[in-house]
Amino acid sequence: MKKTPTQIMQKRVTRFLVIFTSVLLLLAVLVGCAGNKKVSLTVTEAKDEFSYTKDADEKEIAEWTGVKVNGEVKTGGKMKADQINETVKMLNSVYDDNNFDVRDYLIAAWRGYDMLAEGFDDSKVELNKTGDADPVATAVKVLDKANENAGDAKIDRSNFENLTVVDLEALIATFKTTAVVESSDGFFDKILLGIGTALSWMTKYLGGSSYIIGICEFAILIELLMIPFAIIQQKNSIKQAKLRPKEMAIRNKYAGRTDQKTQQQVQREIQELYQRENFSPFSGCLPLLLQMPILIILYRIVIDPLHYVLGLSSGLSGALGTYYTAARAAGGLGFASAPSSSIGIISSIARGDLQGLNGFQYFTNGASVFEKLDGAWDNLPNFNIGRFNFGLTPSFTNFNILLLVPVLTFVVYFFSMKLNRKFGYQPGQGTPGQPADRQTACSNTMMDVSMPALSTFFTFVVPAIIGVYWIFRSILGVLKQFIMSKVMPLPKFTEEDYKAAAKELAGKKQPIVKSENAGKVRSLHHIDDEDFEDTREAALARKAAMEEEERKKQKAVGKSRIESAPIKEDRPEKKKKKNDVDATGKDE
Repeated sequence: MKKTPTQIMQKRVTRFLVIFTSVLLLLAVLVGCAGNKKVSLTVTEAKDEFSYTKDADEKEIAEWTGVKVNGEVKTGGKMKADQINETVKMLNSVYDDNNFDVRDYLIAAWRGYDMLAEGFDDSKVELNKTGDADPVATAVKVLDKANENAGDAKIDRSNFENLTVVDLEALIATFKTTAVVESSDGFFDKILLGIGTALSWMTKYLGGSSYIIGICEFAILIELLMIPFAIIQQKNSIKQAKLRPKEMAIRNKYAGRTDQKTQQQVQREIQELYQRENFSPFSGCLPLLLQMPILIILYRIVIDPLHYVLGLSSGLSGALGTYYTAARAAGGLGFASAPSSSIGIISSIARGDLQGLNGFQYFTNGASVFEKLDGAWDNLPNFNIGRFNFGLTPSFTNFNILLLVPVLTFVVYFFSMKLNRKFGYQPGQGTPGQPADRQTACSNTMMDVSMPALSTFFTFVVPAIIGVYWIFRSILGVLKQFIMSKVMPLPKFTEEDYKAAAKELAGKKQPIVKSENAGKVRSLHHIDDEDFEDTREAALARKAAMEEEERKKQKAVGKSRIESAPIKEDRPEKKKKKNDVDATGKDE
């Protein structure tokens, strides 16, 4: 049976939700990967990046003896400006090699660690401690390795074989970036910051600094603000439910006919019914569409409390991610990969771990980054329930209570979809004594499993606190739908109501609607043509012509029989039997 416009719209909205969730999941994964990507190395001429000084007594081509690094002039360099430039270009060619992080290796060499040494284990390096390896010899070793991997960008080893510590600092300076520690937000970001401020206030003053309680309170606030739209949707459902008997009467009129022409006629008559009753099946979709931007906004706010809740620069979140994944030997925290959000990072570290930012060689302003983050640490909300930190992502590698979040997400989503369907109007439901539409039932079954499964998979990518928010919001949604079904109940109909609607429909003369396919043969023997307004006249005329032709044939056949039949005089005398007698009883 062909679906109604409402069913078609619901199917489109469902597809949009599935696609949107999948895209959001993909973006979450990409953001997680992007957090580990190094800042692209910019090759600049040494004379523009650094200040070189020369001894007055030396020749102009003699080696320079001073370099300005981070505003401080240091002496003792051996590499010329062009050698610095050539070496930097060579390093740039291998900069994006994930198997050889040249920035980590060079900074580690400067700090006294040989990451190329056999058996080196970065996880055993103590934070904020320096090693005892020779910085210069180790750095040359790293440059040799980089030069081997440079391919066409390979340079002559003489460019860096006379490297000194000052030269090494000059090379490291080319990798440094300046973290943005002051906010500079656009219009949309300012809106999110305003919402984040409201969430921060609710978390601090109404939630006892518990982030989980704060976002649950925020979910309640959102549902309260959405009540007017929920009322509109419920009114729309009530209006559509009232039209159900008439809609079913139209469908039953063409029951058993599955050809395309019949189905088009069914849809045409249902659309005419909607137009006569001033009903639009699309008006109830507005609340569903409004939930999309709300979901995006809340997702961005919840996963980045540093920026949206505490009001720090978004650049600090990125800087913290870089520090999080940098090798311990290079002064970082040495994690293999960074979570996709700042909430995952700050849930994984302690305040004391921030100390390394003071001398972190990836940034020109590491001390400023430390100052900002350390000052905001006291204002961080609490992500824990007991001793379990819900700012972390559930994982099978760590069996704890966080794994209950994906399980509960599936269970709650599964039953919430069924309950919402029970309390709300479903266009595909059958009349009394009749089953629901088979296609609708099949679609509902698939959605009951696929949507909870997709949401469950998503909870293994985002912090557990996001899963808690989804669970709570699903429960709120069911509660809201239940209250709506009691305050504004849907009409219920008996079998007599459906029969009355069918009788009313049969008693009304249906308006003639010209079809674009008028005049075309709808079936092989014109069986259905009398049932359609645009072919009825021709069908009746054809039928009358056929009946008239049949009558003529019958008349012609009857006349022919009369003319060919022998008259009484011409009939031969029958041979009388011996026992035949005349009317007088005598033999002739």
